[in-house]
Amino acid sequence: MHRISTFFILVFTIPMIIAGCASQSIPAATNDSYDSIGQELIEMRDDDQRLEMLVVNKDPQAKEPGFFDRKDQAQADNATRCKEIFAQIGYPSEPLVGEDASRAFWLLVQHADADPAFQEQVAIAMKPVVLKGHAQPNDLAMLTDRVRINTNRPQVFGSQVKYDMQICKAMPKPTENPQEVDQRRAQVGLIPLWKYMNDMSELNFMINKQYYQDLDVQHPYIYPEGFSDW
Repeated sequence: MHRISTFFILVFTIPMIIAGCASQSIPAATNDSYDSIGQELIEMRDDDQRLEMLVVNKDPQAKEPGFFDRKDQAQADNATRCKEIFAQIGYPSEPLVGEDASRAFWLLVQHADADPAFQEQVAIAMKPVVLKGHAQPNDLAMLTDRVRINTNRPQVFGSQVKYDMQICKAMPKPTENPQEVDQRRAQVGLIPLWKYMNDMSELNFMINKQYYQDLDVQHPYIYPEGFSDW
């Protein structure tokens, strides 16, 4: 079964740090160039999500030979362009390119799993932007987790998920001090982990309904309210 990028799910299905860095300065550039970069980021994000939706909706295009190779190449091309933008203007914060484009950049970097070093560079640069209120703390939290998992370290906020596909049960990948994870999540505006895992299990069940019907699994695994024994 092909993996669906976790952060497509987070951004479009579930309501929505950390390392030190010097404050981001505004590079010398024209408003027109920032507007152009912002529009480009939105277009790349929209194409990324179009491909993800083909998978989620089990569209026939997603079953064509070479589809996932093309999807992977599109994400690689997006990552390359994001690196160029990052080198040119630093983190594209909301005041520079607008909120929609800024979050588009974050999502594209989130999907750049082939280059965790770049993801970590962006996470470091993002911290002072978040502290100024020019990017979202929950986005930084999720990118931090992505970097941690992609570099074989325990995550901080529990946002990266694995599944028991026999019973449709979502579980957090290894998490640092899991007994304190809900306090950390609350600090950045994320819902309790038990609720997030239930949301992810329900979504996984919806996406793979026929698979679970074949296993005679009638509903996803649901954690009890307040569950914290991770």
